[in-house]
Amino acid sequence: MNLFLLVFCTNFGIQAVFGILALLLNTEIFFDFVGSLTFISCSILCLMFDETPEVSTSIKEIKVIQMVCVCLWAGKLGSFLLCRVLKSDGDKRFVEIKKSKARFFRVWMIQGAWVYLNMVPSLFVFTAKKENPRLALVSLAGWALYAFGLIFETVADYQKTMFRSKEENKEKFITTGLWSISRHPNYFGEILLWYGLFIAAVPYFTSPFNYLSIICPTLTALLIVKISGVPMLEKSGLKKWGDDPKYIEYLNTTSSIIPCLGGDNKRKTA
Repeated sequence: MNLFLLVFCTNFGIQAVFGILALLLNTEIFFDFVGSLTFISCSILCLMFDETPEVSTSIKEIKVIQMVCVCLWAGKLGSFLLCRVLKSDGDKRFVEIKKSKARFFRVWMIQGAWVYLNMVPSLFVFTAKKENPRLALVSLAGWALYAFGLIFETVADYQKTMFRSKEENKEKFITTGLWSISRHPNYFGEILLWYGLFIAAVPYFTSPFNYLSIICPTLTALLIVKISGVPMLEKSGLKKWGDDPKYIEYLNTTSSIIPCLGGDNKRKTA
């Protein structure tokens, strides 16, 4: 069984089915949840079709660890985003997108591409036939980086949720906790965990070309930093608080992604 092809078809099949359903219902509420569900489904599917010899118990355990890492992140983020969008009665990103059915469906296919790209490094683990004891520490280092990133992201999300749950903070921006050293600490954790899963997969690369899969977490990082993550949120932030000197100071003194690097030092108060 070619797992790369199986995951590709399963992934885009799920996106197509739910994309059509979203078009019929004219809703984006389950968009992020379906993305997370796809990660979990594809990871479990890989273990179901695992062709590792029964005697190779060590590599089976390694595959389970990698699967748990993917599923743990996906389950955590998917449930968090679903709860958030239900509380806010919709996702503002889709206000304009839903006006065009073709564009709305295309977004689902883009999510499919994002899911598959992020799964590629782990697929080298899921298709491995034996472990590589000489590089075992590499996988451990990757999982450690993943764990740090996941915890960092989770703590940042929790701090922001608690901040927003207080009525007095309804129209304020958060500058406490991890948000005091990074304007987007959750994104920093997200980037780290995907690089961690890539590093964990390195011992199971079978060709020098496999190292090109570093493009996968790098594209995710670029997507977050340059396209759909930071730019959209900061544009919204400037619209809300652009006239607030404290917000401008926060932008100028606090790193955008990597903690403690300093701010932009470019913006001035209106």
